[in-house]
Amino acid sequence: MKTWFLVAVLLAANTAGIAHNPYSLLSRHVSHFSSGKTSVLGALIWLGRDERICFGIEFYGGLSNAVQIKMDDAAVGEIVQKILGSTSDYQLSVSDGVILIRKRGVKSPDWLNHRLPHFKVPKGELMSVNSQLWMALEMDLDPSKQGFGGDYPPTDPIDEVGPFDERGQTVRQSLVRIVAASRGATWYPTQGAGGPAPASVNGFWTLVTYSGNPGNRPR
Repeated sequence: MKTWFLVAVLLAANTAGIAHNPYSLLSRHVSHFSSGKTSVLGALIWLGRDERICFGIEFYGGLSNAVQIKMDDAAVGEIVQKILGSTSDYQLSVSDGVILIRKRGVKSPDWLNHRLPHFKVPKGELMSVNSQLWMALEMDLDPSKQGFGGDYPPTDPIDEVGPFDERGQTVRQSLVRIVAASRGATWYPTQGAGGPAPASVNGFWTLVTYSGNPGNRPR
């Protein structure tokens, strides 16, 4: 019994940090990642494209700050912290294979924690399903709304997700499930500054898909 207890303690100690836990997405080894001068958001999305990692960003501001990154033989979590520029100001967690990024001491937007009574959609194209989640939130907050206008860039090649049939789930939980089912995407609170393309923008969040032409990579 003592021997097994000692082994358990040693295993716990060896898996305490992101660089030592082989079961954590944040511990995944990356042989090389680099991006020329771009925004924090741009660098995160290039990392996501390279490593097929989805991100959910839960704070306003700071995403347009300029960064330039080059790292070899590093863990995903280490690269993310390097991009963010701090090891203490941000909290990283993983939900359903999606890396969630929160800013310590800053409350996440209220709409992320809003629970929808029922969100049901058939299997569909990623951007369409994302828009249906947005419309479900808008109508739950204001039932008097009858219709919505606008468009969004389709994924290329087509990226289908769903079906989804959820009751009492938060918008955060639904967003996580949607991007986790995709070929790759990142969502963040809609902000004044423009973001990477192709993206679908609404009054609450912006969803950037990895399916499509991302433009030229900064070198």
